[in-house]
Amino acid sequence: MKTRKYVPAALAKEFVLLYNGGESSHSIANKFDIDHKTVLDHLYTAGTKIRSKSEAIKVGLAKGRVKSVAKPHVIPQHSKNLTREKAYILSVLAGDGWLDSSPNVRRYQIGLETIDEEFADEFRRCLYATYGIIPSKKKLAEKHPGWSDKYCVKLCCKAACEDLLSYSSFKGNEWNVPHAIKTAPLDIKTSYLRGFFDSEGSVDINSQRVSGTSACLPGLCGISELLTDFGIKSKVIQSSKKSVYNLRTCGRASVELFARYVGFTINRRKEKLQQLLASYKLWTTPPSDVLKLEPEMRRLRNLGLTYEEIAEKLNLGVITVWRHLNTYTSVEPKTEHVNDDPCLL
Repeated sequence: MKTRKYVPAALAKEFVLLYNGGESSHSIANKFDIDHKTVLDHLYTAGTKIRSKSEAIKVGLAKGRVKSVAKPHVIPQHSKNLTREKAYILSVLAGDGWLDSSPNVRRYQIGLETIDEEFADEFRRCLYATYGIIPSKKKLAEKHPGWSDKYCVKLCCKAACEDLLSYSSFKGNEWNVPHAIKTAPLDIKTSYLRGFFDSEGSVDINSQRVSGTSACLPGLCGISELLTDFGIKSKVIQSSKKSVYNLRTCGRASVELFARYVGFTINRRKEKLQQLLASYKLWTTPPSDVLKLEPEMRRLRNLGLTYEEIAEKLNLGVITVWRHLNTYTSVEPKTEHVNDDPCLL
């Protein structure tokens, strides 16, 4: 270890000139056979701005002191195909995930941090299935009492970053559903939707709905359009935080379709969704509320709507509509199939 030495003022000024000229503090210390901390002390005293690690790498590359020895990853040809796994990656990056493409410092990262290990594992599986490179996975211990540990998945690959960026931007308030997803088969759309709701979704049993949140209104509207392809009704509203928007499913039928076609990877959300579905079997509209809806039932029936269509519009059971119309009105029922499924009551 080098000992600290007295440095004349003239030499200290030379440290500053060399550093501002692109030399590193370590190379200056080696050049004059001086302890590295001594060089830093004089640079600080002179008010010199010390370069960050990324800035130091950039200058080192430019001066030839640092050479990039890492070989770029070569991704397989099939990585260019739009698969269910890639669709999942694309939607997670629009939510909790991140993509950092910084050519100036040669940093290319795709990653996700989450408290749900099964979510991290699924994202990691999709990255490996798509690009043939094993992503890293680390458990990050949380220092704050009561907070959960996190799992970090990361893949460093320039070719993978460039491929994903060819579909969309992933900035918080600028992302949108890629055109390739909008025109893809339903299984691709299902995977994309599941990735989004794994990232930004929630289940509220009290209000009986599944929701999604984003700061990007066009992106959220795109998610709503995809849900329509599965017959799932939803609406997008502005939350109390004006910079955030909420997407909410509308009605029991839509929640059941969501569970059938989209669902969650995250176990705690799976459980809440099952609780919500189970609550529908026990839920019935109070008789007083049904009586208030009777005029609307009659109006819709006279317009030619079936019992099933009326039930869906008013969020009632089909049998409830049939019995009310035949008990309280003189409208003759048309011959049609009545579903006796207790889930619809």
